[in-house]
Amino acid sequence: MPALPGGFASRKGRIGFTDGSTSLDAQPPQRAEPGPDRELTRGLVALALALLPALAAVVAVPEFVTQDGPAHTYNARILVDSLRPGSPFAGTFEVAWQPLPNWAGHVGTMALVAVLTPSAAGRAMAAITLVLFAASVVGLRWAVAGSKGLATASILAVLLALNVTWLFGFTSFLLGAALMPATLAVWWGGRERFGPARALGLSALLVLGYFCHPIGLGLTVAGLGVLAVLTPGLDQVRRGAWTAASLLPLVPLGLAYRSLTRSAGGLEPTWEQLANPWSLKSWAGQLGWVDPISLAAKTFRPFGASASAANGAISPALWTAAAVALLAVTTWRRRQGDRRGWLALAGLLLLAGVLGPDTLGVKHGHYLPQRVVLLGLAALVPWLDLSGRRSATVAAWMLGFALAVQSAFVWDYALTCRSSVGSLLKAGPAIGSGKRVGTLLVGIKGRFRANPILHADCLLGVGPDNVIWNNYETAHYYFPVKIRPGVEHPPVLAFEQIALLDGAGEAAERAGRWADLLDEHDESIDVILEWGTSTDPRLDAINARGYEPIFREGPARVWVRRGSSRGLN
Repeated sequence: MPALPGGFASRKGRIGFTDGSTSLDAQPPQRAEPGPDRELTRGLVALALALLPALAAVVAVPEFVTQDGPAHTYNARILVDSLRPGSPFAGTFEVAWQPLPNWAGHVGTMALVAVLTPSAAGRAMAAITLVLFAASVVGLRWAVAGSKGLATASILAVLLALNVTWLFGFTSFLLGAALMPATLAVWWGGRERFGPARALGLSALLVLGYFCHPIGLGLTVAGLGVLAVLTPGLDQVRRGAWTAASLLPLVPLGLAYRSLTRSAGGLEPTWEQLANPWSLKSWAGQLGWVDPISLAAKTFRPFGASASAANGAISPALWTAAAVALLAVTTWRRRQGDRRGWLALAGLLLLAGVLGPDTLGVKHGHYLPQRVVLLGLAALVPWLDLSGRRSATVAAWMLGFALAVQSAFVWDYALTCRSSVGSLLKAGPAIGSGKRVGTLLVGIKGRFRANPILHADCLLGVGPDNVIWNNYETAHYYFPVKIRPGVEHPPVLAFEQIALLDGAGEAAERAGRWADLLDEHDESIDVILEWGTSTDPRLDAINARGYEPIFREGPARVWVRRGSSRGLN
């Protein structure tokens, strides 16, 4: 058998490693045809077409927001103003100029806020994170497996990009999630010719990954380790040494981050969903909880208001899982050795997401399993056999159906934003500018896992320069905007906690907590912004103690401190 450069050998029109493993989709050099790569073209067209419906929803509906997007936009505005003299927020907020792992999302949003309206900036960032993650997964597939089956990979990549963390608006995490496949692709491209230049490039990507999000960075480092050990090569020792050297810049950043986490009380892994590991019912609940694909409860269909177990039959998560399982079975039978590291990495992450904790502590963020499983699925894409077999064709149709339903859910969510967020924003002129606003949200629970109204009030602080106390970022160490020491203010997380007291039998507790908040902090609240699909006379009575209504339209109401009324519209 004649040897080829780089540790490869040729036999009967196939390419393989000299250890006997075969490359899944590679074509023999002697069969390469000149001209454009049609599979690559098809893949890029499929990527654009798959993204189009969701992007159209983001662009066409001005009220479209992700759950946390308005808060990110608001704090980006505060950060932009902090760089200028005479900031209207200077008396209330300050900036923690520290090596925080969420700076990437904030810097990107700052650039958008500086040139776009608040609504356009938020929607632009939602579009950017969606496109970057999908394109990064497709790029990784192409770097590892070539263009064969890239159209199917593109559909799967867009399904992964339209995940629940995208609707949550986890901007920095999504940027880091997009950077992970890109970083691993760079490593893969130089696996047989590793040297200082590639190690330096990896270091730069890893440092950027730190300033995106610690979860993405941690899983990227894990991915580099798994691939370095399990990927065949001529000089694995040299490659491993340079890979390890590329991690060195993370040491001081890691020490800095460790200090930050200790200031918040240290890490406390917590399992909340898997109440009984010996119960099949608990495991079913756990698998439903870690699902990163579903945007709404599986008992709902797009544009449907009634819950039904039958709707689970069209769940995008179900069809995606079935398609990936079919592809995985087919791929396993071929047992290609050069990509076994990708299977090991994907399996490790999927297992960690299912068995791992729900959070590393309430002060360190939530939704850990969904993020780990999402990146585990992304790592699986380079390993899958997407060649033109019958099983691959069936899987492609399954993924296409899942994408169609998922895109319908995105449009459903966008139209929900139009009605809910649109009605809240109508209260803006009544609030005015330069006010300190306390927000009361009632009846906000809906069909979607993300809640567009939860932080939409922050948009009313971006243009008019209002202080919105429902600014959850200021309560967490990993975000840069903080409330200045000595400024009297209500506990910022209290507004969200009261809003979530929306279940049967919780009205009395909600009223009691709202009354306590106003009794203790009414001097720091100039305006109450109320939004609710239901009314509670007890809340009206509590508000009326020190405030009077000046605006009411649909579910939105505005109360101002008594004596400063401008008349009820």
